[in-house]
Amino acid sequence: MEWISLEKAQELILSKTSPIEEIQRLPLNKALGFIAGETIHAPMDNPPFDRSPLDGFALRSGDTPTASADKPVRLRITGVVYAGGVFERPLVPGEAVRIMTGAAMPLGADCMVPLEDVRTEAGELLVFRPVKAQENYVFRGEDIPKGEPLVQEGEWLGAVHLGLLASMGMDTVPVLRAPRIGLLCTGDELTPAGQPLAPGKIYSSNDTMLSARLEEFGFHARLLPAMADDAATVAARIAAEAGNLDMFITTGAVSVGDKDIMPEVFTLLGAEQLFWRVAFKPGSAVLCGVYRNTLLLCLSGNPFASFTSFELLARPALAKLARRRDLETRRILARLKDPFLKKSPTRRFIRAKLTEPENRDLPFVSLPEGHSSGQIRSLLGCNCFVDIPAQSTALNEGSEVEVVLF
Repeated sequence: MEWISLEKAQELILSKTSPIEEIQRLPLNKALGFIAGETIHAPMDNPPFDRSPLDGFALRSGDTPTASADKPVRLRITGVVYAGGVFERPLVPGEAVRIMTGAAMPLGADCMVPLEDVRTEAGELLVFRPVKAQENYVFRGEDIPKGEPLVQEGEWLGAVHLGLLASMGMDTVPVLRAPRIGLLCTGDELTPAGQPLAPGKIYSSNDTMLSARLEEFGFHARLLPAMADDAATVAARIAAEAGNLDMFITTGAVSVGDKDIMPEVFTLLGAEQLFWRVAFKPGSAVLCGVYRNTLLLCLSGNPFASFTSFELLARPALAKLARRRDLETRRILARLKDPFLKKSPTRRFIRAKLTEPENRDLPFVSLPEGHSSGQIRSLLGCNCFVDIPAQSTALNEGSEVEVVLF
């Protein structure tokens, strides 16, 4: 199968990716980062009663027209209302009630005066100015009237959304179910972190890095133990898992070496192959297909190569699958703060760090030292790729470039 462009690979992947339709209801404390499955309307007024916004006294404005600093109006203090309580009868002329922030206004009271604006004396309240009707008065439904939309269908649920729903008395929320993603690293050379390292072996890092990246997106991957390069065994494991997953990501064994088993795995599975090899570096050895309605995306085993192809190919599919516009690829123009002197006969993506412009027309991107596909230390602190077109010569400081944000 011939090499294809990145854009064609993305097109093929997206053509086999359908947005999740299944809705489930989750407790609010489990729904952070999920997508609202439907528009949610306020089931009640908020606040559910007229309330006081301050500590002070609830009273009738009609008792205060003559109040002044020289001749304060005197009102009998006949009770107190705390938040969560109510005054049991209507307020009558000549009365005032001590009231706390958030407490329900007594019937008959149409205003309140803050504690610092009045004085008490022998069980009476001294008011030194006229108080207007509805002064310092919060009406029922003033914040949110019943029936008003709280959360729109397709909206990402953050902490404030969930707190808002809780303030409406809701304890669950309808959400789109989370994407089901499998992650498997292959390679005879891989040793799990925390175990002794035998001669010729390396520690597995792609599983940790990519599963953590998925967690950053709000997705929990089904992380499988690393497997040796045996096509029949790997095919059997994929066959056992695939029907329950939306996407199955593997790393390693996708090139043309003796131990690159993934093309054989596709044959054993009878998987539909979409493409094998994409015209960019690093990570050009990408095998993609579909098996039992599960998208199979097999990435390079080199850590930076796997991260690059994950961002460029898996991420757009995940954005569509989960209806997450925030995960869609974003590109902007920038200027190189550092030169990149290596020629690029093939389209190349290099790691970089985007910084704010310094009174210039475009932001800068700075380049770390070390651009090997197997190196991940220099990826620390980076937040974008520089997209270098094929057949590019050296890029000088100040060159205008296109960057892909991640």
